[in-house]
Amino acid sequence: MQARFTKPIARYIVPIGGGVENDTDIAAALNWLAACSGDAAAFFFRLSAAQRRYREVVADDTVRGRDPSWSTLGPDIVAAYLAQGKSLLDDRRSYDFALVSHVAPWLKQLGANLPDLKRVVGAQDRALRMLRNVQVLPDTAMFELVMASNYAAEGFEVTFIEEGPGKTPDLRVSFGKSGPELFVELKRLQRGQYEIEERKKHREIFLSLDTFLQEKELSVDIDVTYERELQEVNVEYLLQRLKRALACPILLPGGYTWKDELGSGIIRDANVDAVHRDTRNSYLYFGTKLARLLSDRIVSENNYHLSARATEHPEDPRYIDRLQFGSVVTWNCVSPVANERKAKYVRSKLAEADRQIGDHGRGIVHIAMDAELHSDASDLRRLRNQKTLSTFELGSQTAVVYLHYFVPRVSEDHSWLSDETVDVFSRLDDPPDPFLAFRDSATLGNDLPAWWQRIGASKA
Repeated sequence: MQARFTKPIARYIVPIGGGVENDTDIAAALNWLAACSGDAAAFFFRLSAAQRRYREVVADDTVRGRDPSWSTLGPDIVAAYLAQGKSLLDDRRSYDFALVSHVAPWLKQLGANLPDLKRVVGAQDRALRMLRNVQVLPDTAMFELVMASNYAAEGFEVTFIEEGPGKTPDLRVSFGKSGPELFVELKRLQRGQYEIEERKKHREIFLSLDTFLQEKELSVDIDVTYERELQEVNVEYLLQRLKRALACPILLPGGYTWKDELGSGIIRDANVDAVHRDTRNSYLYFGTKLARLLSDRIVSENNYHLSARATEHPEDPRYIDRLQFGSVVTWNCVSPVANERKAKYVRSKLAEADRQIGDHGRGIVHIAMDAELHSDASDLRRLRNQKTLSTFELGSQTAVVYLHYFVPRVSEDHSWLSDETVDVFSRLDDPPDPFLAFRDSATLGNDLPAWWQRIGASKA
């Protein structure tokens, strides 16, 4: 099943410093977490401090055009994460287009389920443990809280099982005190180290090029597809290709193309006029929209770099006006070896979940992971996961395994957007329907997985 959880962005102009939208569910979720913390005033002070830290980080010229990571936003990662929900409500200046879709859907679903969440035994303790682990990204804990509230919303009585010396599942669910018990284990896969290192390497390749772009004040659009692992690519690879293009005596109308043993690509003039038209009466966010305008194509949120010089907004340096020059680099790696290494699959997590269900009784397992947008590696990961689930011998009484694929999106037309695909593997004669994390989302009427969905596919 493919589903989309989305919130349209406000069509009116919101002053810098004001909120983006007044979402009552997200406000309710934050207030509930504040109550769980035991000191609501301290909780919101902590989030306000994270908002100030965000503003300080993105004001640095060296990070302009780079979507910030949680680790760059200070030692309190939990506060940085939850502060994106608060910024949606009250501070557009610290609201981040790339980060908010990793946060808002979870807070939204939690807030929508709040009456049912309050009936979940142990939910407050689980939230408090999340809030105290300041250096641990809370996406796993939020997944657990949302899924627990989803089961409660379906009419189950739900209890978080306290961790003990032995292996235990996360939840005990039942229909009434006399009904049969089910035990639920929830797992969240994190981004693999190989993928992290690959992005770091391409950042180095871009920085080598960026120095030249700034010195020559160039406005070019470079799109490259690597056919070998990036660890085999020299950091001056793109710089060398650009210098060859500039030295080429023949100016081709379609741009300068190349193909070699490492990859292929094209270098064209960037569409600076499109940026000038867009900023004639407004400011432009230095991010995915600028990349789209310069390149005349939709860009992947994770695989682009920008180099430019422009006048910045006096109140918010993330927005620009009067572009002097600007370049965009988009990239993709289709190396079979790289895709294989990025296709981190679920066998180890499934084996761990199977042990935690153990001999407690009939079980259900949910395994969640983020998928890469427009990626062959995501297709490969799904195929490998499907093969693993079809051949894995469960030792417990686990009856159903759900695999959740999430694709948080950056959109110019929505304040936040996340797509979800759920695959179901069942021992039951009558397999159940997909059990969505975002149960209030709209179902998309096509067979494409979340990472191949187009922004305009939803009518929600």
